[in-house]
Amino acid sequence: MRSASISAHFFYVLIGSILLIAGCGGTGPSDSRDPGSNLNWAGSYVRSRLIPYQEPELGEYSSRSATIIQQHVAWAQEAQIDFFAVSWRGYDTYGHTTLTDHLLTEPSFDAMQWCILYETPLVLAGDPEASAINLTLAARDTLLSHLLDFQSGFFSMSNYLHIDGKPVIILRQSRRIVGDPWTALNAVRQAYSDSTGGETYYLIGDEAVWGSISIPNTDRIRAMDAITGLDLGLLAQHDGYPQATGFINDLSTLWQTYAAASQGLETTVPLFPMVWPGFNDASSSQISHPVIAREMSTGTTQGGTTYEQIWNVAIGNTGDPAVVLLNSFNAWRHDTQIEPVADNHNSLGTVLPTTITGGVRYFPYLESYVEATAANKGNVLLGAIYEVWYDSRPPSGF
Repeated sequence: MRSASISAHFFYVLIGSILLIAGCGGTGPSDSRDPGSNLNWAGSYVRSRLIPYQEPELGEYSSRSATIIQQHVAWAQEAQIDFFAVSWRGYDTYGHTTLTDHLLTEPSFDAMQWCILYETPLVLAGDPEASAINLTLAARDTLLSHLLDFQSGFFSMSNYLHIDGKPVIILRQSRRIVGDPWTALNAVRQAYSDSTGGETYYLIGDEAVWGSISIPNTDRIRAMDAITGLDLGLLAQHDGYPQATGFINDLSTLWQTYAAASQGLETTVPLFPMVWPGFNDASSSQISHPVIAREMSTGTTQGGTTYEQIWNVAIGNTGDPAVVLLNSFNAWRHDTQIEPVADNHNSLGTVLPTTITGGVRYFPYLESYVEATAANKGNVLLGAIYEVWYDSRPPSGF
């Protein structure tokens, strides 16, 4: 059922779309420094705090560098990653300008499919930590406006990701949407269709979550085309080495729970499981989160065994189509990246400082996760979250 206000809003949305610059440009000042918009290294990632430290193989780079983009595409192809899900936090951000003026204008990036990872809490609620997102009429109009802009600026690009012939949008933390999500999201979808002459999009909801709220919300899920769970490293009982914490069995149960819920609907909503090598955001978060070790058990030899086990669970729970999401290619702040780390010639790794590592050993893994990703992928469609960074010198205009 379509909201009357959204219907009346069509004309203004379409006029606004025309006024935006090519490539979904914004109308406000570019590169504003709103919360969570821009990722600066500045000691905010775990491996920069290790003793001895472990930095990216490419150094603390700017994502606007053509050389960096070219190398990222080369590594992604080596890892058999099919598409990047590029984090999008709004028009007036460093990330948006980097996407439109650098990633999408770099010829090597044409070899990658890509889609928008819509940072819902920040864009619609104004706070990346918003615990609840109410899809008010104003929020629906904002979402509709963005989707229409994407339709005219991004969706028609030859390398924009389509599933079932529809352009893909991933709705980060859709699980925080409250109220009547099915009615609200379908009102936006209907309004989009009315405005585009019958077109639609493929909406992937970020629904799976741990803890006391890990009960699938079918009112949200049935408004999606597929579901996943992007942020699954935050349950206290999983702190440490997975072999001791039971993490892998719990993860398998979680995926099975959401797959069963989505299959029980009038129309099956496929599950796209997520894989990641480990988790530690001790350098970037004000909240004490658990550390998930990249090795299944303690020792002085590294092999990325946690990653292998998570892949096994994911492959066993893929839906139709068979899609797996990787969190992440380069989210260094959470230490979920597979992007290569430089060789610091300390093959035994380090547990220092324990205030950062939680006693978990960290190895300079070099390019091993690029190789492991290719070895585990199989026949699934694989996407990876891609973050935009600026180097230790703030960009001009800051």
